[in-house]
Amino acid sequence: MFKYWWLLAQLVIIQAIGSHAKLNCPLYGLSYPKPSNLANHPDILKAASALDSVIGQYIDNANNTGSDKFSYSVEVFTANEQTPLWTHYWTAKNLATMDTTGVKTVDGKTVYRIGSLTKVFTMLTFLAEVGDSVWNDPIARYIPEIAAMVVPGRDNSHSLTSPDWGSITIGALASQISGLMRDYSLLGELTQSSNMSETMALGLPALSVFDIPPCGNSPVCNRPQFFKGLRKIPPSFSPFVTPAYSDVGYVLLGYALERMTGKPFQRSFEDKVVKALNLSHTFYSAPKDSLGVIPGDRQLTTWAFNMGNESPKHLFVLFGYGDGRKGHPEINPTAMAHSTYQFATTFNKLGSIGKYSTLLAVIPDFDIGFSVAAAGEIPAALVTSIADTLSNTYLPTLQEIARSQANATYAGFYRSVDKALNSSLTISVDENHPGLGVGGWISNGTNLMALVVALSLNISREYWADIESSVRLYPSGLWDATANGGRRVGFKATFEDLSSPSVANPYTTDCATWVSVSSVAYGSQPLDEFIFDVDASGTVLAVENAALRNRLVKVS
Repeated sequence: MFKYWWLLAQLVIIQAIGSHAKLNCPLYGLSYPKPSNLANHPDILKAASALDSVIGQYIDNANNTGSDKFSYSVEVFTANEQTPLWTHYWTAKNLATMDTTGVKTVDGKTVYRIGSLTKVFTMLTFLAEVGDSVWNDPIARYIPEIAAMVVPGRDNSHSLTSPDWGSITIGALASQISGLMRDYSLLGELTQSSNMSETMALGLPALSVFDIPPCGNSPVCNRPQFFKGLRKIPPSFSPFVTPAYSDVGYVLLGYALERMTGKPFQRSFEDKVVKALNLSHTFYSAPKDSLGVIPGDRQLTTWAFNMGNESPKHLFVLFGYGDGRKGHPEINPTAMAHSTYQFATTFNKLGSIGKYSTLLAVIPDFDIGFSVAAAGEIPAALVTSIADTLSNTYLPTLQEIARSQANATYAGFYRSVDKALNSSLTISVDENHPGLGVGGWISNGTNLMALVVALSLNISREYWADIESSVRLYPSGLWDATANGGRRVGFKATFEDLSSPSVANPYTTDCATWVSVSSVAYGSQPLDEFIFDVDASGTVLAVENAALRNRLVKVS
């Protein structure tokens, strides 16, 4: 089996020789402190103007998008300001002449139906009511119909026909790793949308009446019918094996919450989310038609479709996009410019039902988010294409603003008040490297640049002269308030040797700085801990390395 091990070794060597120059490996998370004061920032205003032009040209006024038949609303919001960074509302040209009981013009108060995006509201309600202390509890503890399906002593962990109900937890349902089937009868069940002759014409076999769900779209299932149906559906996977989207799981979460609180899910939702956040245009069930965009018949568009038992998974929440900034979901890392290893994490959720399609994205790295909602004859990729455009516009812009603000705040020359100590360093920021760069670091007359890298990476003294030192600082998110209204703000350093080529193989990598965090300490204080003194106005006064215990004041 290993006869040609030497060939494998040669291939690895050749791959290493052919690799490119080594890049900085930032710690996972922020490269710079979060940008602030965004609403009137020139770069944000420029981005908004560019979006107006692009969206107008390629969607609203294009001849090939069918924009006369769909309406949509977009809002880009920030957690720190009430004014959205950008809004855009488009009204289908045919809406004005359509026989509709809804609005004739879409604006910031228009209500849309949001489909599966309501799972976000389901989890907000759940967490607001009971928190996550029940995350590891089995769902069978709270739903007697599920408990009745658990057979003591039977191993269902690999069963093809019965879900492993005894192992499925609240957290598994919430995280979409329960292994349960996507739906029971409501969505995707062909017997609900076609009669038997139609399905047989497609090549499907005839079914007995006992195999056809008695409920689904019309009528919707009640609780006894739903749980009777669950006894018939097989699992998709064992619990905790792989993510697999399940609407059934969120129906169960709704029932479990009702058992925990002793009150209807709707009341929990309205008390803990709608009223608590003052979401004046967010509803559990259909509000007055005059509040919403209804692109046609209120029943055929699903505006008025009541899902009954299925409500906790589609909630019938209708979302006014003026509520967006008041208010988590699959993770997509978006690569940032200048470094293979920089990412921004976004929490996203899509939803669609009938004539409606929606998307919500929250990007905590920059404290921003955006919402997109559409109604009508919607092109397949409209909502996600708009989201792509927003991401490609705002993420690089926000990264550049954060870099610029970090440069204005932290960059400069720092030295000890006692000049006899001969201790100093320079902080700089540049567009080609992540984080704050440390240069010319001297402590008590000793150049630390190569030393700290050697200590961190266990490099022998005879190789110190070959070290290409890189010391970069990243926000730790830790801070303490000071008596004068200022803060002591923490940063973590990475100590890297960039002299060797970049390597990225299955077991060989040059980007593992996270394993060396705080790996060198002096008197219990980490060598990679830098603390900046910032006054009440946001001006940096000094920096201190925790291990060296020497305060360096900013002099330029």
